[in-house]
Amino acid sequence: MSFNEANTVEAFVRDLLAGPISAKPANAEQKPLPSYGSGPIGIGWCYAATAEVPRQIHELLVEPWLRNALIRLNPEIAAQPERADEVLYKLRAIVLSVR
Repeated sequence: MSFNEANTVEAFVRDLLAGPISAKPANAEQKPLPSYGSGPIGIGWCYAATAEVPRQIHELLVEPWLRNALIRLNPEIAAQPERADEVLYKLRAIVLSVR
């Protein structure tokens, strides 16, 4: 077996953040783990394989996940979910202006 970044550094960081990989559908609800710390279960991140991410390879943002996160994390957006669309519009404009 040859060593490369994908099977050494990338896997190490992924396992630190998400714990050992277990197959979960991407649309499954992702609940935080009950314990955070330097244990074998990671620090609460959830790993999603590339094939499970609902976006094209050239797209930067995973808009459905980002929209849900904006609503979940911001009380003002949760009160009016259409505000998430305004934020997404501005983020898209920033990404396009960089290109």
